[in-house]
Amino acid sequence: MDDSDELPGSDSDLAIERGENYDHAEHGQVKVTGIWKGVEQIDKARHTDEKNIFIVRYSAEINGEQVDELTDTLDEFLQAIN
Repeated sequence: MDDSDELPGSDSDLAIERGENYDHAEHGQVKVTGIWKGVEQIDKARHTDEKNIFIVRYSAEINGEQVDELTDTLDEFLQAIN
């Protein structure tokens, strides 16, 4: 896994950084808590065998409680914050 603190945006100059906050279309204010490259399972709902895919893990407040187990692919995350 790649522990890079910064990822280039796939189709933009936007860089995603661990520890930074972003406005997410579905979850509101989120904080990036991790960035990985090449995993076999993103979460229970999505499976992939892509080794060159970037995964962004983030935390958000949902129904008044802090949730830190949210994950998206880099492309999904970029779409949600644009």
